[in-house]
Amino acid sequence: MKDFERLKNECIQEVTRLGIQLGPVTSWSINTRAKSRWGLCTRHPDGTYSIEIAESLLTDERISEQSCKETMIHELLHTCKGCMRHTGTWKRYAEVINAYYGYHIKRVTEGAEKGVENYEGTAEQYKYVFTCGNCGATIYRKRDSKFTRNYRHYGCARCGAVAWSRRTL
Repeated sequence: MKDFERLKNECIQEVTRLGIQLGPVTSWSINTRAKSRWGLCTRHPDGTYSIEIAESLLTDERISEQSCKETMIHELLHTCKGCMRHTGTWKRYAEVINAYYGYHIKRVTEGAEKGVENYEGTAEQYKYVFTCGNCGATIYRKRDSKFTRNYRHYGCARCGAVAWSRRTL
């Protein structure tokens, strides 16, 4: 298993060494349930951030420390002012770090790029299918939500009709 604390501190130093100001990160955690993402940065109402890293990055021997650090830096960049999305300032910062350190930080990274050739994310398992009775538009949902419970009150984005039929898979 890779040394999470050491990698985290190295990433913070590498980013700040280039003069990039990070936002306040109040917690780092290892997500043992993440199957379809490598990391996650969450902004809290008080302006602080928490970062989660997928456990597989740290435990899978096929994934290099550099690939792990690329994900950590990717998430750290989201803490910078105006960088919650993968555009503008976030993209410029990623380009600067890539050029300086030789990393390959980008918006989305496939398993093969991390060195996990046979990596396959979990298949999309939808639980609900909604079909517009007017135009036939279809909406898929994995989890129970406000929409799945109250779909009769929502209009179709395509035609505006409120004529949904629901099917549970």
